Amino acid sequence: MPVITEQEARRTAKAVLQDMSSVPGVPQLAITDLEERQTCWVLYYQSVRYIETGSFLDSVAGNAPILVDRTTGQPHETGTARPIDFYIAEYTNGRHTCAFCATAQA
Repeated sequence: MPVITEQEARRTAKAVLQDMSSVPGVPQLAITDLEERQTCWVLYYQSVRYIETGSFLDSVAGNAPILVDRTTGQPHETGTARPIDFYIAEYTNGRHTCAFCATAQA
């Protein structure tokens, strides 16, 4: 069973963030933190401008962490309404669906 490295997880999340940033009105985004979990990597992000300035005015809101499966490397969206452990449990227990899942199955 392949194991996705931190570097591979970062590369995957960076590609997701580039796609998100290509939408008009969405600023350039960058990874700010990463957590290693048993089934996935959890990557947090923020606007590059906020990282540079630290100004709340440059921050993005609603930036839900990205999960990257440690076996397949598939990215998954989470949410902001609940703690990250809820979304990880939903994913681990097969109750998770997101736009990335639908794209992978198409």
